Amino acid sequence: MAAVIETNKLTKKYDGRAVVDQLTFTVPKGSIFGFLGPNGAGKTTTFAMLCGFIRPSGGDAVVLGQPLNNLPRHLMSALPQDAKFHPERTLKDSLIFMAQLQGMDKQKAAAEAKRVLEAVELLDAAKFRGKTLSHGMAKRFGVAQAFLGTPELVLLDEPTEGLDPKNSQTVRDMIKAMAGKSTVLVSSHNLAEIEDLCDEALILDKGKLVTQASISELTGRNQQILIQLGTAGSINALKNLSSVTAVEASDDGKSLRVSLNLAPGERPEPAITEILSTLISTGATVGTVVRGKSLQERFLELT
Repeated sequence: MAAVIETNKLTKKYDGRAVVDQLTFTVPKGSIFGFLGPNGAGKTTTFAMLCGFIRPSGGDAVVLGQPLNNLPRHLMSALPQDAKFHPERTLKDSLIFMAQLQGMDKQKAAAEAKRVLEAVELLDAAKFRGKTLSHGMAKRFGVAQAFLGTPELVLLDEPTEGLDPKNSQTVRDMIKAMAGKSTVLVSSHNLAEIEDLCDEALILDKGKLVTQASISELTGRNQQILIQLGTAGSINALKNLSSVTAVEASDDGKSLRVSLNLAPGERPEPAITEILSTLISTGATVGTVVRGKSLQERFLELT
């Protein structure tokens, strides 16, 4: 799959200290891509370089086929962390202005402004001025401007931070609707949100790349399962199955983590069915089955 972003040893230093350290990664076209890391990992600095806000100290990157010194900004949109907006312009006028910068005529720009304001439930606030917005309204307005038109690449830094559950879900639905149409890069500390939204993700720590993989690979969804039992069964029966490489049991035997032995590309469902059938045949009752680990568990293991 073609890459929308390709970096090669991208580096940013402040006072001789590398806050982004020889970062090399690719973002596939049409993906919803997660950008993860603890505070101070270099996420926002990397975003700023990819948007052309700051220059790298070393290395390079290609965004939509162009180097950082010649970014195709008309094909990109971004929501920086804690974005600020024109204090005196109304929301509607600001969006119309931004849409016209993309080449839309005034009529189309007005229709597009209405569309995105409605999408983030700010249509009734269209005549509010930027300086009057609450934190939550400002965040939703930032999302609205990032989704103006049909950008090929959208970069979102903490898009749901500070939003209530309803508006967070609205933003997530907007991001999901972009899948396959645009490439969306999402930085967030909400790991459950990233796990739900993204196809693939990378993890940064101390400015360095820790790993990049699909969400399925990161969480081990096809590598292990966690089984909670109502009544314990025979663990030994599982160990004899060819689809099982290891079984770890809790002290009471009612919680089992089972590692799967699958060929590349093999679906796990038949193996999981066999494992559950075997347990039930030994007298166990099954409460829940969870594939892999949560993204949060993996994040804590890796950083």
